[in-house]
Amino acid sequence: LARNSNASATWRAHLRGALFASPAFIQFHPTALPVNSEWQSKTILMSESLRNDGRIWVPVRPGDDRNPNDIPESERDYYLERMYPAFGNLSPRDVSSRAARAQIESGHGVGPLKNSVYLDFRDALARLGRAVIKERYGNLFEMYTDATGEDPYRVPMRIAPGAHFSMGGLWSDFDQMT
Repeated sequence: LARNSNASATWRAHLRGALFASPAFIQFHPTALPVNSEWQSKTILMSESLRNDGRIWVPVRPGDDRNPNDIPESERDYYLERMYPAFGNLSPRDVSSRAARAQIESGHGVGPLKNSVYLDFRDALARLGRAVIKERYGNLFEMYTDATGEDPYRVPMRIAPGAHFSMGGLWSDFDQMT
């Protein structure tokens, strides 16, 4: 447990009269490992660098339980590329997180708990080769395999938005005075 990042300083300032603002603002990270079982209590954050080469998609048909490698291109919705063609998979965190959550809630979620979307490296592996992908993301791929038992070199990763940090805190004006 973090001992130096627990809001105690903020609370002490509030007790002395400082105003607290925006406690509801939470930043969501679009590339977290989803909860995979009842034994996992929260999502695990993965680096957003994965979105540089991975393509995010869901099956077009809600509730599609096929292995992702058996779903043809014509039955995949690369929804960020479709919705935000200028940014695609590199859309801002908040946009990407909301879009993933909307896909999951509309019945397009994947995985055993239907609580994630796919992050697929198939095209990057074909274009760049396994050695380049391993050099860029090897530690992240190992972490994913350890957490899920799945090989992201062979099967698309499952990701989901995860709470990253609270953006609320002490109120301050433009002169940084509380």
